[in-house]
Amino acid sequence: MTAARRAFFSVLLLSTIPVSGIGCAACEKAGMVGLSLMGGTINDPKNKSLRRGMMSFALDRACKEMLDKPAALREGGELSGSATNPTNGRFFPKTCTQSEAPNGDLIMSFSGAGYTYATAVHKVTFEASAQVQFDQDFLMHEDTMYAYFRTKEITKSSFHVKVIESTLPSIANQLTGFGDKYGRQLLSERLRDGFTVRRKADSETDFRAGIVQLGSWPATSFQSTGQGLVVSNDRTEVHEQQRDFIGPFKIDDSDQTLFVSLKIDGAPALNVLVVDDATAKTWQEKYLTVGDATPPPNKPLSQTIAKQGQEIRFTAGDSKGVYWIVLDNTGTIAGGIKPPGNLLDDRAAVASYVVVLADKKTK
Repeated sequence: MTAARRAFFSVLLLSTIPVSGIGCAACEKAGMVGLSLMGGTINDPKNKSLRRGMMSFALDRACKEMLDKPAALREGGELSGSATNPTNGRFFPKTCTQSEAPNGDLIMSFSGAGYTYATAVHKVTFEASAQVQFDQDFLMHEDTMYAYFRTKEITKSSFHVKVIESTLPSIANQLTGFGDKYGRQLLSERLRDGFTVRRKADSETDFRAGIVQLGSWPATSFQSTGQGLVVSNDRTEVHEQQRDFIGPFKIDDSDQTLFVSLKIDGAPALNVLVVDDATAKTWQEKYLTVGDATPPPNKPLSQTIAKQGQEIRFTAGDSKGVYWIVLDNTGTIAGGIKPPGNLLDDRAAVASYVVVLADKKTK
């Protein structure tokens, strides 16, 4: 392989699979622009083997990326438009191994735990594992890369319900069968859809379950200002007595911080907290194993209240470290709001947010 091709592939490695931090943004932008200039040649169906060869230089990071960040769960399958729906749960991978099939497909075996929400049952937490074979490929749209991971085969899948929360305790014990069925369906839908990674020349990366058409992307409430790296831009639905853990967000430079813009609809108000990584991990484990919501194990680094229809802006993290943003719709936060709590009137909050990593001097 020539030095020029090695350099080209090194740049591509940065742009194919999401990586943590900003990295060499100028190098990556040059590589993405170079790919865009190849235009139809790269996207030609006859050149899939060439694209796969390029991707192979980055796929060794797939498991690392999976373990670094929980996966968002959304209702509805690919044909139901799941990519545009707000999240209603998270899956936290604990283990991951990967290999290459004889035909070049990516095989990933993973296990972990998660939470989601189902009408009438409310919170369902679970443990799940599976082995999935992906047909991976990428296409270019101008200077933006769309990496596609289409599910080809699912084997060794298992699902075990940990907690089923019901507003009617007398029937909670009768819901195990429902929970298992719901969980298996949820896991099957999420794995069947595969996923799409969109990576722009400025390093901004988006992840969506399902296959997103080249050149399009689900609409978001906040647009990038170009003054930093957008590390998350999404919507999430948080029902009464539930919460959602968004992150983790890593700050490697003491001169940087996380700028957050957020607004909610649906519920009158929502608790918004920032916690460190250790606090988040302990709190998550409690949330996954206990039916009722509990207060944070340590004092939050900051907290505020988002009110319906009002946009709030705040910073998260003033030093090097790993941070989480917790959206809380429970009555367990000292000094926070308490949801109305009407049994037949669940005021779910739909929160739209963007998180940008940028220099502290950025306004």
